[in-house]
Amino acid sequence: MTREVEVEQLPAQDVLAVRREVSMATIGTAMDSAFGALWRHVAQTGAQPAGPPLVLYLEPPEGEFTIEVCVPVAANAVGAEGIDVQHLPATEAATLVHHGPYDGLSASWQQLGDWVRGSGRTAGGPAREVYVTDPRGCAPEDLRTQLVIPLT
Repeated sequence: MTREVEVEQLPAQDVLAVRREVSMATIGTAMDSAFGALWRHVAQTGAQPAGPPLVLYLEPPEGEFTIEVCVPVAANAVGAEGIDVQHLPATEAATLVHHGPYDGLSASWQQLGDWVRGSGRTAGGPAREVYVTDPRGCAPEDLRTQLVIPLT
């Protein structure tokens, strides 16, 4: 289940990021591994999480594609081998909150993409999935995932 598309001003955000080459068949395993590495790094370095985890889609999710698995952090976080500190600039974005299991995300992405195309706006950066709820402590029907397309 989804809600309506909204246009929001997203603030700038620093993130710890792990880049992965994935396919739809391998994305779940790759994300689990990357989030594990990020949370261990946060614990080891004392970085302060500053929002829900997210994934940046650096290219369309077709065949093999590149993602960055991210944990938002407060300023002064440090990276490590394979873990970069990045700055996501403030941006205006079309957003939609998907309610329910991850296997329904493609319909929500379609709705958001259709809205952007119909609005006359243009996508202006990597799409994001923001994991508002933690799947480890939540029933699939209660999951909330914010889908984000930055606009130009």
